[in-house]
Amino acid sequence: MSTDTPSSVGETFWSDNQPGTRFSRAPLGSERFFQEVEAHRYALESHILDIVRPARWSGADVLEAGCGIATDGIQLARAGANYTAVDFSRAALDLAPKRFRLDGRQGRFAHASVTHLPFADESFDMVLSHGVIHHVVHTQAAIDELHRVLRPGGTAIVMVYHRRSLNYYVNIMALRRLLAAVLMVPGAVPVVGRVTGETEVVLEGHRRLLRRYRARYLTDASLFLSNNTDGPGNPLSKVYSRHGVEEMFGRFGRVDTAIRNLNLRIYPGGDAMARTALARRAERRFGWHLYVEAVK
Repeated sequence: MSTDTPSSVGETFWSDNQPGTRFSRAPLGSERFFQEVEAHRYALESHILDIVRPARWSGADVLEAGCGIATDGIQLARAGANYTAVDFSRAALDLAPKRFRLDGRQGRFAHASVTHLPFADESFDMVLSHGVIHHVVHTQAAIDELHRVLRPGGTAIVMVYHRRSLNYYVNIMALRRLLAAVLMVPGAVPVVGRVTGETEVVLEGHRRLLRRYRARYLTDASLFLSNNTDGPGNPLSKVYSRHGVEEMFGRFGRVDTAIRNLNLRIYPGGDAMARTALARRAERRFGWHLYVEAVK
């Protein structure tokens, strides 16, 4: 997502890489596809439901700013929320309503950017934006829009990537850089794939970026970060500290933060490790997901 409006690069990337879609081999858009994506998401990231607590929003007017295929959105609708969603990916806006129809749920869906929401002031009781605003250039403009469309006393629940995390400093900026450099060795792709569990398609994507940018791919922190969060070709990702997001949400009356998800998938046995008591404690300081709950 290289701009705050649907650019050709950004829309193409997110249409081809909707979060969760690669975790099911069922026909795209089928009932089994949605069930498998949902099961995978909450098996690895059960903290999402703990943070959002869908039952809180029964009867509330809720907006999801950047809905993707509405894996989280369907939880809100099932809990009784009056659900509205925007996304700038046409692929998302094809799949998300289909998911709602298969589940027998009602929802409104619009093609829009999170920095230009097509709603009147004070339209919603809650806005959810999970893993979206760190992909736009003008993140502050997106936060200001969330504030604008919320009613007094309304709540924004937002997730951004956490700078002071194990995933940023160790997994991405150290281990992934090392593994990316190794990819230029002939025959390295299948070996790295076996070690990390990453697909050869993704690894070949990194090889193409190495050929294109050469040493800059490894030395340009912003370039490397963007291509090593949501996949090679991702136009933009940013990371934030707790203090940084507290300042950005300064127009809200109350701002609380929480940190979750160590993201240990790059390590052999990492998913099992993440469920240990030690990892559960560590994720609350060094996790990859930085959550903001801000009340207007």
